[in-house]
Amino acid sequence: MPASPLFQDMGPEEIHLARSYFQPLAYPKGKPIFHQGDLGQALYLVEEGWVRLYRTHLGGQEKILGFLGPGEVFGEMSLLDGGERSASAVAEEDTLLLVLYRETYFGLIRRLPLFAHNLAKILAHRLRELNLELDLLAFEEARSRVAYALLKLLRQGQGPHFQLRHQDLAALAGVSRETTTRVLHQLKDQGILRLSTGMVEVADPRLLEEVAFGLV
Repeated sequence: MPASPLFQDMGPEEIHLARSYFQPLAYPKGKPIFHQGDLGQALYLVEEGWVRLYRTHLGGQEKILGFLGPGEVFGEMSLLDGGERSASAVAEEDTLLLVLYRETYFGLIRRLPLFAHNLAKILAHRLRELNLELDLLAFEEARSRVAYALLKLLRQGQGPHFQLRHQDLAALAGVSRETTTRVLHQLKDQGILRLSTGMVEVADPRLLEEVAFGLV
């Protein structure tokens, strides 16, 4: 598993100690991990596989919040406040998760206060990303939204090749499937992307970032 930000600045012995507080859980492809509205008492760390996070709005419309791979964390808000899940999570492929339950979390941070600091940094990073995405949704056009969705996946350590359906990218960007397909072909014509059936490749990450932030 790639290094997780949960274990940043920890030595090997500290990482081994922190991981001992987690429990492994396997999820086959397509199995829900939790549903929006469920009461939550745990944080999840992806050890192997791929997880999709999404929110369902009134009328059944689905908004994809992100795709998470090895080393990434989700479910942290409910770990801290014990509240309802604000989104749903499902295994996109056979997935192994490490689960930290609320009752063991307190024992962990007593022994390793740095773990709580790292978790706070993850939350701060998520808040910054959310503020940026709100600006994009409010002020930027569809082209920037689609570019930012791809850029976000790149920054999560995925790509530059994405096995990604247009409808999933559309849900992540908050635009229609038809608009997403049109934008992808525009970006292809500019040499930013390469497209093939079921596959998107980022050919020019620097120019993609400029499109995402409305600089070109």
